[in-house]
Amino acid sequence: MKGRVESIRQLLSYAAVGVVNTLVGYGIIFASMYLLHMGPVASNVLGYAVGVVVSYFLNRRFTFRSSRAARTEFLRFVSVVLLAWLANLAVLVFLIRHMHVHEGLAQVPAGVVYLAISFLLSKFFVFASRDSRASRG
Repeated sequence: MKGRVESIRQLLSYAAVGVVNTLVGYGIIFASMYLLHMGPVASNVLGYAVGVVVSYFLNRRFTFRSSRAARTEFLRFVSVVLLAWLANLAVLVFLIRHMHVHEGLAQVPAGVVYLAISFLLSKFFVFASRDSRASRG
């Protein structure tokens, strides 16, 4: 029961961090575009890069309370974000092109896929303690 409660706490914290990093990322995107007069692509790259860093540090500190080597974790985190985004994109394209789901509506299940993959891989791969990985396999 204690493990289940901790997992729910982590999922809720992970979702809250996602809201924060989304707000920070979009804030940087729009500030870059409209205050710094950067192009939309450069602004987007900058906003997402900062969002990933913010997400990593908040999840490391508050969601998973990790004290492991940050460099290895960060590289794993970036890999997980990329994998989750690719899965998100695949679901999005499949739903739009093959299932004829509305483009806006298709974003919802694609986002759920991103959240599920990124959370689970963060919990069991990026931020997993050596003890928890050893006990699973």
